[in-house]
Amino acid sequence: MIAPPKTYAQWTTLLKIFAEGSADEDVLHAMRTGTLVWQSGVAERFAQRFSDALNARMNRASDVFDRDMKRAADERAMIGALLALRRSLVFLHTAAALPALPEEQRTQFTALVQSAADRMQESLDRSAQSDRTGRMRVLVRGHRVNALEMEEHL
Repeated sequence: MIAPPKTYAQWTTLLKIFAEGSADEDVLHAMRTGTLVWQSGVAERFAQRFSDALNARMNRASDVFDRDMKRAADERAMIGALLALRRSLVFLHTAAALPALPEEQRTQFTALVQSAADRMQESLDRSAQSDRTGRMRVLVRGHRVNALEMEEHL
């Protein structure tokens, strides 16, 4: 169990673990129960570190998805890859809504994740258009990776 962070130094350590993608459930719990004094200097540094960690995780999720899709031999594997990507993005969206942050920053961070998810979905939609059978389009539309808000209970 990871102790909830209270100081900028503790947050820095926790964000490093978060960016690496290890111990996600413990890290999320610590992040959601941690506190941070939002003051000038600390606020800007924290926002940059958190944004960098979110971006690293989104890039990793995209890379894993690309790898999984290249290995997918059938529709079931493709659906699994789409759902795994959405689960990763839902996790990051949940993490971005840190209670320790002021509302404005929470909104900015969740919008960052949503925007990345929307771009991924648009890319998938464009790629699926080249499938003559139309099956990929059905899969991509039926398992949207940018449906984050309604999936937060997962």
